[in-house]
Amino acid sequence: MKLPERIERVFAHRVMPDVVVDMTSPFHIDSDVEEALWFTGRDWQSITRDDWQKHPVAFTFFSKEALGYYLPSILLLSLQSPQQALDPAESLIWELDRSPSTEGWTDNFANRFLGLTSTELDVLKEWLLQVCEYAPYKGWGIAASGPGDTFGRAFDTVDLLQKEVERRRLARG
Repeated sequence: MKLPERIERVFAHRVMPDVVVDMTSPFHIDSDVEEALWFTGRDWQSITRDDWQKHPVAFTFFSKEALGYYLPSILLLSLQSPQQALDPAESLIWELDRSPSTEGWTDNFANRFLGLTSTELDVLKEWLLQVCEYAPYKGWGIAASGPGDTFGRAFDTVDLLQKEVERRRLARG
């Protein structure tokens, strides 16, 4: 099964969230939050590349439910046009470019990304391995240490997320 099919299958259980932005988070309503609110009531499969380009930072403000619901749209649209960067896909890679320890994670990051399942995180790792080969995503990361390091840290972060999700699942019994 090809990656796009796996993405659709793995995220198929997700339902449209009632709350797109967690308003209890410590941020002010501004144009970036309004970008996220634009997605309210929209089916992820109807979101276009142009929609994402007009609302590129929206996913940064999504609730964990909204992140899990709209993430497949970002993943699939970035795979469809490997010659053109999708701004939210670039932002996703940058957001995953973290330290190799959960101690460096912000509450906002941890709350949202730990809402993904282990299987969804597997698909996210596969996506990272594929898009790291696409020329538009080979820019320099936050640490300015090169694209390979950026993707390596992003992959390691997803791997660490996966371990933390599994640890929490086992702790719940």
